[in-house]
Amino acid sequence: MARQRSPGSRDDPARQSAFETGIMPLLGISDDAASSAMSFSSLPSDQEIVRLFEVFRQRAHPFHVITYDLDHIEARACALITSGRVTASECPEDPRWLCLLHAILATGAQFSELSFHKRLALSQQHTKHAFDLLRCTDYLAKPTKEAIQTLLLLGTVLQNDMKPQAAWVLGGTTIRLAQCLGIHKKPDRLVPALIPPEEAKYLRLAIVWQDALLALAFGRPPASHEMDLEEDLPPLTNPLTNPPTNGRISYLEAMNWLCHVTLRHVSSRESLPSQPLAMLDDMRSVQISLSPHLTDPQKGKSIRELQEFYAFELHKNFVVSTLCRPFISSSSTRQLDDADRSVILEQFRDSLRRSVRAYVRLRSITGHARRSWAFIHNGLTSVLLLSLMRETRYLPETRTLQDEMITSLSDSDPDSMSDSSGHLSNTLKKALKALQTLQRLADRDLTSRGRNVDANSTNDPLSENYSGQNPAPQGEQDSFWNMSTDDWSFPFNFDMSPLGAFDYIMSEQNLSGDSFLPNFT
Repeated sequence: MARQRSPGSRDDPARQSAFETGIMPLLGISDDAASSAMSFSSLPSDQEIVRLFEVFRQRAHPFHVITYDLDHIEARACALITSGRVTASECPEDPRWLCLLHAILATGAQFSELSFHKRLALSQQHTKHAFDLLRCTDYLAKPTKEAIQTLLLLGTVLQNDMKPQAAWVLGGTTIRLAQCLGIHKKPDRLVPALIPPEEAKYLRLAIVWQDALLALAFGRPPASHEMDLEEDLPPLTNPLTNPPTNGRISYLEAMNWLCHVTLRHVSSRESLPSQPLAMLDDMRSVQISLSPHLTDPQKGKSIRELQEFYAFELHKNFVVSTLCRPFISSSSTRQLDDADRSVILEQFRDSLRRSVRAYVRLRSITGHARRSWAFIHNGLTSVLLLSLMRETRYLPETRTLQDEMITSLSDSDPDSMSDSSGHLSNTLKKALKALQTLQRLADRDLTSRGRNVDANSTNDPLSENYSGQNPAPQGEQDSFWNMSTDDWSFPFNFDMSPLGAFDYIMSEQNLSGDSFLPNFT
């Protein structure tokens, strides 16, 4: 099968290209010269490499560390620039490293100062080059640590390109390749590791981070449990010791702990935990171990520390509110006593409010919040839930948060020439439209009543069916949802619960079946 190509095939560029790029990699055969030439022909100018690399280092890397040895990568980039790159044959370079460089440049392009359309085109161009070079390295049959980092970065790029489902699918491939390299295993002194233990630890943490937050957003089981090793994490503060040990974990360490807690409790969704408040206890353990600037923005001594406070506040409260949902859903089989239910419910609402506030504040102090799918998703879905719940939809604070979120997502991005809402995923566009409609519905309802809803009434104990079954008299509920189809395009039942309505809005209707229908209720 792998015999030399016929002369006729060489005369047909299309057949030759199909053979070289489609058939040869499947057979484990590659044209090294062609791969090397393509690697260098795809590289941008030195100026673009420097500019996009610096953007990546300053704006993307601090919020999610995937490339664990960025200084070494930068040194190689400098060597590449100083080499002159006259021709591929005179200056050969490892395509495994070049695909990682292209993934870094694709990420940098997304957070650059270019206009929206230019940065989108540039990012997609580098994404294509990264995938092309991955194919040249035969990465599925011969996985490497560079390939793992490249795929993790490309997963983030796909998210921020508003293709989170593609990132979720790609994450599965990344995890399988990591397992092929033995990254999921604890170090064994008797068996030589393919990846140095310290590097394997950083790769595990990056994989768990990406998988945990995507799994939580989509309501699907994580695939990275084997990578989630608690010994990879720094110790937390132990308040029982005298004096108490003080961990004082950093932002990145706190995010790793947050993802660890997520996997711990998502994995137990099918069985009733012995302690319903165990998740909140775990979160408190993380909270008391945080560095001072992560607990109070007033203690931040730099812009970076202020950004870290709001970024962690956003993600932490999104995780808490999402993990609370199974306990308060009307369809949940998890029975809680009244005291525990009250605690969980109050924590759920408070976390939603804190998540939205953190996103709006973060958006004003860093462009990362404007470009990151994860940041936008977590903030928007939180205010959407507040707007759907009868107990919070009329609160002045909720309506203020609605205004701030709608304004922030509708304002033009100062670094682009388009509306900020123009580059949202279809699901997030639907969520934004629903939020705008819910705001108008609440306005109309308050006007028709001729009075404001008493905010203090929301502190009254809720009925057992809090989450939506008969939350109000049927006629009143019908009246609230009733709006012309021009404004309200979601086919709700009038007695649909807020969580049920939320799940419908956030489902991806363009996909067959219910592959990405949230599965928390």
